[in-house]
This record gives sequence, structure tokens and C-alpha cells, in this order.
Amino acid sequence: YCFMAILPGSHEVTLMKLAKKNTASIFACDEADVFDSWQSSKAGWDTGEATLTNTDVFINVWEQVHKQGKYMNFDWTAKVDADAVLVPSRLKQHISALRPPANRAI
Repeated sequence: YCFMAILPGSHEVTLMKLAKKNTASIFACDEADVFDSWQSSKAGWDTGEATLTNTDVFINVWEQVHKQGKYMNFDWTAKVDADAVLVPSRLKQHISALRPPANRAI
């Protein structure tokens, strides 16, 4: 099971649609979902650097995944960014090579 969270109105929407059109990324998984996210805020550091504070976004999306429950029908779940390259068949090979024990997180 694979999913992504995209920011409506952003370039992520275009990337997601392209992946869907080509049955690529999460859309090559056994099951896939797309969830809306929202703009993260920024936090400053004493160094003058800033970082995104997106923990609340991730928690909300994972809560949506949990509530929907589809992930329970699959051996593994992958959260994939719209701008990331995912080849699900390769991921399956790598996970299988680990010989994970049944019903245990890896």
C-alpha cells in the first residue's frame, strides 16, 4: 500500500497527475491513495536558519491513513513524496530480501 500527501494548488498536484497517468510511483503499487496536506510553517533558529515545522501535517496524514484502514490489507506501507522516484517492484524485492518476520514492523 502506498500513499502520498500533496499540497493542493502546488507543483505536487502536477507531479501526482503525471505519475497517475503513467501508472508510476504510488500508482504502480497494489493500492494507492492521495491525501491533501497544507502549507507547513517555518521555525527560526539562533543561527538565522529556518526549517519547516511539518510534524502536524505528517501526523494528520497518518491519522487519515489509519482511519481509512486500507493499509491493514497489505504487508507494507510506503509514504512517498510527489517529487520522489518510487519503483514498487524494486521495493518489494528489497523488503523480501530482508526476510522479515511475519507481523513485525521493519
